[in-house]
Amino acid sequence: MAEVARTPGWWFDDIIVGRTYEFGAARVTADDIALFHERFAPHLPLKASEPGREGRGPRAAESHIYALWRRMLFDETREWPILQRLGQDALRYYRAVYAGDELTVRLAFLATEDRNDREGVLVASHEVMDVDGLLVMSVMTRTLLAKRPKAINADPGL
Repeated sequence: MAEVARTPGWWFDDIIVGRTYEFGAARVTADDIALFHERFAPHLPLKASEPGREGRGPRAAESHIYALWRRMLFDETREWPILQRLGQDALRYYRAVYAGDELTVRLAFLATEDRNDREGVLVASHEVMDVDGLLVMSVMTRTLLAKRPKAINADPGL
């Protein structure tokens, strides 16, 4: 797939199926893990003396990774003409994440569905990657996007 530079405000008309690009930077901190564990995942080991399954200390909960992805996605798409987020499918977790890890997102435009002259649906793949480029999480999304408004002729004499 061809990789493209970050562009704010993708309209439905701008989407080219097969394009990919990367965005976001979420550093996972020990304080964030502790806060998330306290509120949402109290069953996971948290103390440094509890090495966890992989021996790297407390790990981020999968729901924490999901929340970081959503935040990166929101930050990236806040200027997009999103009408509605329709759904998510095929959510998968592949690797554990620990304090000090940094995550990014690779977005791939997989398909478009033209609805009418005002909107269309974008089907996209999101891959959350660690600093080594290893896959941490993946999810498919369907998003209703507005089409670029028709240009209004400024000169009524034309």
